[in-house]
Amino acid sequence: AVVSTQSTGKQQAIKRKLENVRNRIIELDNVEEAPLLDATALEDEMRQYGDQIQKINEDKAQLAEKEDTLRQEHEEANRRHAESTERDSHITNRLEELKGKMHEGQKKNAQLLEYLEKWKRKKKEVNAEKKRFNSELTAKKREITEAQGMAEQRCPRVDTRRSAKDLEQQIRNMELRIQQGSSSSVNVDDITRRFHDAKTKFEEIQTMVKKMKKFSRDLQQILEEREGRYFRFRKEISKRINYFFIMNLSQRGYTGKLHVDHDKKLLEMQLNVDTSGASQDTHDVRSLSGGERSFSTVCFICSLWNLMESPFRCLDEFDVFMDLMNRKVAMKLLVEHAVQNQQRRQYILFTPQDMSHFNKKFKNMKIMQLEAPERSNDDE
Repeated sequence: AVVSTQSTGKQQAIKRKLENVRNRIIELDNVEEAPLLDATALEDEMRQYGDQIQKINEDKAQLAEKEDTLRQEHEEANRRHAESTERDSHITNRLEELKGKMHEGQKKNAQLLEYLEKWKRKKKEVNAEKKRFNSELTAKKREITEAQGMAEQRCPRVDTRRSAKDLEQQIRNMELRIQQGSSSSVNVDDITRRFHDAKTKFEEIQTMVKKMKKFSRDLQQILEEREGRYFRFRKEISKRINYFFIMNLSQRGYTGKLHVDHDKKLLEMQLNVDTSGASQDTHDVRSLSGGERSFSTVCFICSLWNLMESPFRCLDEFDVFMDLMNRKVAMKLLVEHAVQNQQRRQYILFTPQDMSHFNKKFKNMKIMQLEAPERSNDDE
C-alpha cells in the first residue's frame, strides 16, 4: 500500500510537469520570436517525461500485481491460520473428551478390580465348600455301598420309582408288622409259603399281562390294516356302482353320474335326459319328471344288485310313474339283469302292467297274474 501511494505521487508530479511543459509550448507557440530550437528541446523533454510516465505506469502495474499476490498470500495465511485454530480447538475438545472417558475407564477398571478380588475370595470359599461336600459325598457313597452290600445279602435288588420317603414308611410298617408277628403265634414257614405262592401268581399274571399287551398291539395293527382295506374297498365300490349306473342309463340314451360322500353319508344323483346330445348339463333327480325319476331309481337298484350277493331280490310297482318308453326300457333292463345273474338268485317283480310278452323270450321266467279283485257297489 505504501509503494502504491509513492507511485501515485510521482505520477501526479510528472503529470504536473507535463502540464507545465504543454502550457509552456503553447506560450512559445503564441510568441512569434521564439526560435524553433527551443520548441524541439521542449518536445524532447516532453518525450522523456512521457517515457518516465510509461515506466512509472509499468512499475505501478507490477507493484499492483505484487500487491494482489501478497494480498492472496495474506488471505491464504489467514485461512490456514483459522483452520489451524479450529483444528487445534477440535483436538483440544477431543482431548478433553478422551481425558473424561479415560477417567471413567479408570474408575470402572478400579471397580472391576475390586469385583475381581471379591469373586476371587468367593471362589476360594466355594472351592473349600466344594472340597468339603466332595469329602462328605465320598463318605456317603461309601456308606451307601456298604448298605447296598448288606441289603443284597438279605434279598436281591428291586428297581422302583417310589420315593425314599414312601420306602421308609413301608419299611416302618413292615417292621411294625414283624414286631406284631413275633409277639403273636405266627408260623414263619406258612408266611414264607404264602409269599412264594403270591410271588409265583404275580409272575404268572405279569406274563399274562405282557401277552395281552402283545395281543392288543397285534389286534390294533390288524384293525388298522382292515380299516385301510375297508376304505379302499369302499372307494372301489363307489367307482363300480357309478360305472354300472352310467351303463344302465346309456340304454335309454341318458347320461349321468353318482357322487357318494361317505363322510357326510350322502348320495347325490345327477342326470342328463337330453337324448339329442345338444345339452351337456346335468340335473338333480328332484327336477325330473316322475317317469324319469323312477327309471333312474331302477338303474340305481340294478347297479346296487351288481355289487350284492343277496339270493332274493324284490321290486314292487317300480314302474307306476313311468311313461311307455321308460317302462319298456326299465323292464328290459331288469329282466336282462335277472337273466344274466340268475345263478343262485331269484328275482321277484310286482307290477300292475301286462308282462305276458316277456314269457316267450325267456325260458326261466315265470309270470303269475292275479285275478282282478271284486269290488262291491259301495266301493264304486
